[in-house]
Amino acid sequence: MKKKDLITKWLDHEQLTREELKAFKNLDAYDSYEKISSNAKSFKAPKYNIEENLQDLKVSLTQEQRSIDTTKKFPINFLIRIAAIFILGIGTYFMAFYNSDTITNTIAGQKTSIELPDQSSVQLNALSSIRYKEKNWEDNRKIELEGEAYFKVAKGKTFDVHTSSGIISVLGTEFNVKQREHYFEVVCYEGLVSVTYNKNTIKLPAGSVFKVQNNNIVNTTTSLVKPDWINNLSSFHSTPYSYILKEFERQYNVTIIAKNIDQDKLFTGNFVHSNIETALQSITIPMRLKYKIDNNNITLYKE
Repeated sequence: MKKKDLITKWLDHEQLTREELKAFKNLDAYDSYEKISSNAKSFKAPKYNIEENLQDLKVSLTQEQRSIDTTKKFPINFLIRIAAIFILGIGTYFMAFYNSDTITNTIAGQKTSIELPDQSSVQLNALSSIRYKEKNWEDNRKIELEGEAYFKVAKGKTFDVHTSSGIISVLGTEFNVKQREHYFEVVCYEGLVSVTYNKNTIKLPAGSVFKVQNNNIVNTTTSLVKPDWINNLSSFHSTPYSYILKEFERQYNVTIIAKNIDQDKLFTGNFVHSNIETALQSITIPMRLKYKIDNNNITLYKE
């Protein structure tokens, strides 16, 4: 009998003849077949309770279905939330970008020039700042000013300059605005400006000066064609000495200590922004004062 047929007969548990059994035992893999047969006899199938197992299967299938449903819903809800956050974030970004203010500041001793979106120009004096909305300038022609600035407005252009003391409305003109503590001044050099102060509106033609000093309104004139500070010179006419000292501190970034000096006295004169010694002599000699420089501190005292 062939080897294959002999093994098949043995696996089918058919009775082998003496010759066939002898031939089977002489096979090289006889020991392995015997081990397989021995292990197979010891194997017992587990016992099953059909009713219990059927119930467990139903519970398992129900839980699995819920898990699948949740998995299906989660990505959709999650993606919706992510999309909403993204849209909100983009909207907020562009809203902030569109509505953000353009701000320019100067420090003590510094001046700077800015060009507005309509090609008008602004020159900013020391320790001053302007704020405006560049992105929607056509719809919001408003500038907020703190300190002092000289405006040269492009022909046919108009905007409002807002200060804590008043509002200046312009149309193609040149003018200077100074807003300091207890001091407000508007000088028109060309064209016409409209100044609103305490709900009253004043029209200033070229060469006119509107000044409020300690709540007192003064109307004067000027022959200048632009402010002196543009050329690094601070000029004053009948101005309290305390204002001169404050302006000096702004231009030279120093601290002035005035000992036993009447700072309410009126001063008419000027000082340069390029040489501190020359500037000090300009504001002390007319007032018969002496000075001492100690780093960034300057002490003024009587002769």
